[in-house]
Amino acid sequence: MRKLFLFFLLIPCLLTAQFNEYNPEYDWYTLKGEHVFVHYHPEAERTARTVLKIAEEVWEPITSLYGYEPETVHFAIKDIDDYSNGATYFFDNKIEIWASALDFDLRGSHNWLRNVISHEFTHMVQIQAAMKVGRRVPAVYLQFMNYEDKRRPDILYGFPNFIASYPIATVNVPAWFAEGTAQYMRKEFNYDNWDTHRDMILRCYALDGKMLTWNQMGVFGKTSLGNESVYNAGFALTRYIAQKYGEDKLVEINNRLKELTNFTIDAAIEQTLGISGKQLYSEWSEFLRKDYRERIGKVLENRIEGELITPVGFGNFYPSFADDGSKMVYVSNKFSDYFGISSVYLYDFKSKEEKLLVPMVRSTVAFIPGTDKIIYAKLSDDNPRWNNIHDLYVYDISEEESTRLTYGLRANNPNVSHDGSKIVFLFQKDGTTNIGTVDINGKNFKQLTFFNNGEQVYNPKFSPDDSYIVFGYSLKNTREIARVDTNGTGYEIIIQNGYDNRDPVFDGDGNLIFASDMTGIFNLYRYEFDSHRTTRISNVVGGAFQPDIDNEGNIIYSGYTSDGFKIFFLDKENQLKVDDDKKYVWVGNPPLGKDKPKGDLARFDIERLKNYNDTELPDVEPSRYSGYFSRFSIIPFIRYDNYITSNSFADRIKPGIYAASSDYLNRFSIFGGGAINKKFERDLFLSFEYRDKLPLLYQLGLKPEVGIELYSVSRKTNTDIIFDSLDTSLRTSTDVTYNLFEADFFARQKIITAGNMLEFRYVYSSYTATLEAFIFPNTSLLYPSTNDTYYIGNDFQLKFSHDGIIPTKDSDINPVGRKIELKYDYEFNRYNPDGSYEVADGILKPIYKNYNFHRIELNWKEYMRVYMEHTLTAQIRAGSILGPDVPEFFDFYLGGLIGMKSYPFYSVNGNEVAWVNLTYRFPLLKNIDTRLGHLYIDKIYMSVYADFGNAWNGNRVKLDDFKKGAGLELRIKMNSFYLFPTSLFFNAAYSFDRFTRTILNEDVTYGKEWNFYGGILFDFNF
Repeated sequence: MRKLFLFFLLIPCLLTAQFNEYNPEYDWYTLKGEHVFVHYHPEAERTARTVLKIAEEVWEPITSLYGYEPETVHFAIKDIDDYSNGATYFFDNKIEIWASALDFDLRGSHNWLRNVISHEFTHMVQIQAAMKVGRRVPAVYLQFMNYEDKRRPDILYGFPNFIASYPIATVNVPAWFAEGTAQYMRKEFNYDNWDTHRDMILRCYALDGKMLTWNQMGVFGKTSLGNESVYNAGFALTRYIAQKYGEDKLVEINNRLKELTNFTIDAAIEQTLGISGKQLYSEWSEFLRKDYRERIGKVLENRIEGELITPVGFGNFYPSFADDGSKMVYVSNKFSDYFGISSVYLYDFKSKEEKLLVPMVRSTVAFIPGTDKIIYAKLSDDNPRWNNIHDLYVYDISEEESTRLTYGLRANNPNVSHDGSKIVFLFQKDGTTNIGTVDINGKNFKQLTFFNNGEQVYNPKFSPDDSYIVFGYSLKNTREIARVDTNGTGYEIIIQNGYDNRDPVFDGDGNLIFASDMTGIFNLYRYEFDSHRTTRISNVVGGAFQPDIDNEGNIIYSGYTSDGFKIFFLDKENQLKVDDDKKYVWVGNPPLGKDKPKGDLARFDIERLKNYNDTELPDVEPSRYSGYFSRFSIIPFIRYDNYITSNSFADRIKPGIYAASSDYLNRFSIFGGGAINKKFERDLFLSFEYRDKLPLLYQLGLKPEVGIELYSVSRKTNTDIIFDSLDTSLRTSTDVTYNLFEADFFARQKIITAGNMLEFRYVYSSYTATLEAFIFPNTSLLYPSTNDTYYIGNDFQLKFSHDGIIPTKDSDINPVGRKIELKYDYEFNRYNPDGSYEVADGILKPIYKNYNFHRIELNWKEYMRVYMEHTLTAQIRAGSILGPDVPEFFDFYLGGLIGMKSYPFYSVNGNEVAWVNLTYRFPLLKNIDTRLGHLYIDKIYMSVYADFGNAWNGNRVKLDDFKKGAGLELRIKMNSFYLFPTSLFFNAAYSFDRFTRTILNEDVTYGKEWNFYGGILFDFNF
């Protein structure tokens, strides 16, 4: 019964929050421009100044295209973790940029900051221009709450059994259109373009009949490859619309999305182009298939790609031969849904067997010559600032042991010298990468290149005599192959031809084997240093990357297909069979007749934007970051709250509002809300979180997040007041308002690594009944309205939680992994358990008793994959209130929506609790790919489960007293308005054991009955 009023008070919240953790280790400064403020820490100053320059330069051309100009945009620049991304918070006017340049196997070579700034700022402008009521109101929520039959006479109302919180969005831009226009930006910039990587992905899909459908293009929630395909398809379709129908149609479609009555892109397209969205998709996809078939024809006549040797997984990378060529190591995501969940594997060419060596590795990997050891890089937060950065490791295959070599070096993509004495790698600082070396033991770091203007280097390799290093180099939209001597001198470009040239490695004759997109498709080439002759040695339909060569001249490489990246084996003989005339017809940006620039471009110096020089940065005086808060986002809601069946319809309607804001670095955040109905029953809450430095704790190396949560809730009903339980004439009744106030003060700290959290919380609670005036029994004395505080609680809580859920595209509907929560509470409370009162000095006062006790509780959920998408979940809950029995007000409750669903929430309770649940979950329907108006239906899962549990008092417990139940659940995963994840669930559970409880002299029977639950929320976790 405790905290019932608080439970689900926050269910509707969630402003589709985007996580961005603040690290108090860093000082922050601000650069102020005309239109943007750039916030940064000193380690990222070059990046910050470059961002300021780019953002100011692209502001007017982009805002001019859409005829919309946002308020001041705040950029937050980070160079804390080895992570690369950009994120637009379009309701907050905030853009986050990570300084590390994106080196993604599904993307080509572009200047990182020019690309990401223009991309994210286009998001800001285009999406805000499409908002129906402005950025302050992201959505309006419709909510519904229904409750169990209360049954028990001591319960005001039952526990929730149906919960719905559904957003009516004020913006509805599909993923393909948002990402397509962001990549299109202003095409004259050429900061992003239709490169050979994008063409590769779409070409393979189109030729093999695997293109995303019209509905699938609208939402994310796919694998790494699937999500990237949303980008590619969106860019291609956006370009198609601009080229065939005119660039102005992109803006018109966007403006149509702003109309209050338009909730799908289909309506906006039909109003703009005169054809439906599906007709546009059909027209475009047919054009692609026909065009690609014609241009790939000659490649199919002379297809040279070798033997596929790793069919499993769509992310197989960095193959590397052992000394004798009998084995190779490579990195693969195997059955995972994302590239980031990759591991190192050892493959035996003779037996064709493979073995997992090192989990969670995404870098290059290479053998140490003459040994059974490999070198690789791995992310770790084991460093003084707890940053998630790369360091070098060695793994001994024979001993099955891994040893860390470097600490805090940010070293990635390692390779080993032929004499086995040196490791070469790249490292990153302030958005620039450079080449460095260490000895094979990780000592004696030496920097070989000294770039400092955003240059990028890739995949370094030693020359045959170990005298110099070759590597990829990029600054703008191409990639060259360069070299530098191992003493740091002799830097020069080896191959520079205007194409994307990458992944160099030497063959046995000292020639360079590398990948290049010279034909419009990435193929493998041999470059002879003496003659400077380049020869193509593969002819693939997808793409060929990351070659390695053995002593016999055979090549292994990562090849792209419509099923992702696979490892291929290309023998020496077939490398000689390539007909150089049989190649792909590369078009790039085919004109379709109406691709005319808007006249507004005459106002801007486009040539200067295209031929930029970002070594010249603005000389702006920085100021200390003083804390800039976003405008409050306001979310109105209307809640139908059916907690008291005697309430009228009007009483059940409870309108309210949520409000949220945070500073632009996420140091502080505030979130609150309130609702009230016609009876003036209220639901109020306020949460404030602080993530900056705390004196003393910070000096001890602790960086906890602290905060306070306040709740104030009221409910009204009628109650009896008993003066003498043996004399019925000494009782009366009156109206009463129950008021709950709670204040939570908390501090939470990450423990060792992400996913482990330790939280300390102090909770103060006060439950008050406000009694209306009444006449004392057998008298004419009127007792005035008064407040009766019947519970004053204090709780010190320590909680450890572990979240080990493996990231998958189905992790919300069908998780795999582990969750653990262990709680310890020390409570000291004052409580009036019997509702007894005394009259003192003419005032009615509750008779308190003190209840001080220790409480411990464990919740463990183990989600195990059984077969493909089938999982078995084992859940254990165990809890105990230590010491003598305390009143049931403090009990554990076992049943209901959040527990053993076979029994109502209040039916099973006690000072001790034990519960085991087994759930088998499997897909009923997948890839449904159906859209009903603004609602996209993706997948349906079903589960069956069994429960065994009980709650009791005292030391003796009998297994015969444990309750048994079983049930089934249906989960439907959807998406609303292209933006909001929507999770619909139905649950039916049957209880096998019937039992009767006597409460307030009334018998209440439970068991051998069905209980039903349901809800519509953002996900399936409560």
